[in-house]
Amino acid sequence: MIKVDEKIVEINKFPDGTPRINLDVDEFDACLFNWIRIDWKYENDSEMFYLMLIKRHLEKHFPSATDIELFLPYVPNARMDRTKNTDEVFTLKYFCDFINSLGFSNVYVLDPHSDVSVALLNRCVVLTPEKYIRDVFRSMEVTSNVVLYFPDSSAAKRYSELFPDISYCYGEKKRDWKTGKILGLDVRTNGIDLSGKTILMIDDIISYGGSLFYSAEELKKYNPYKIYAYATHTENSVLDKENGTLIKALENNTVERLFTTNSLFTGEHEKITVMEVLGE
Repeated sequence: MIKVDEKIVEINKFPDGTPRINLDVDEFDACLFNWIRIDWKYENDSEMFYLMLIKRHLEKHFPSATDIELFLPYVPNARMDRTKNTDEVFTLKYFCDFINSLGFSNVYVLDPHSDVSVALLNRCVVLTPEKYIRDVFRSMEVTSNVVLYFPDSSAAKRYSELFPDISYCYGEKKRDWKTGKILGLDVRTNGIDLSGKTILMIDDIISYGGSLFYSAEELKKYNPYKIYAYATHTENSVLDKENGTLIKALENNTVERLFTTNSLFTGEHEKITVMEVLGE
């Protein structure tokens, strides 16, 4: 979905499938403020082409002094942030090259999966998930005995700095390096007694939720009071009951609730709370 100054751009199609886009520039206040914002909430790759058409249309009708910014909360292709073999296409780099070619004055991203995407995007501004996680604290209705949990040490370093007054622990995954499949996980408690504590597991992105599922399975051995989960970006595949893992932990009440944003997730589940992504 693409918005310009908070208005959804309707993408219609001609019979041959090519886009027909109507975008009335007289509706925008850019002439007054010399600034326009495009919001792109990624749903599919076709939107890359629509984004280019919309950006060029705005450039045609507004003076070059007008800043056109992009709010891109979820960065597509961020998982493919390196290649090892010549047959692997470096999709993140080429995606970022495409965004850079459009010449946005700033590109805002929320809690990007990889620092490589931040390095590859010109004029990139990183937004932290702190305000969403603080909303989760309020929803959990707990003010003490809260411990943060991160699925690996790099996530622990990344997020614990946002909440220096809250104790945390983290996991060490055991993987099959040939398949990438998670085989299990050890919890590093940092010397914290987790018994009776409310634990909030935090991750940036989940698809089937394997990391958080294995984390919850291990954490419950420490007799916590309750376990909650938060992920900034959640793929709809989390709802897949055949292949999904976190959904099992939600439905058997090992995990009380998953909190996420609508940066990517469009599904519904009684144990998932979705928060609206807000631009800066």
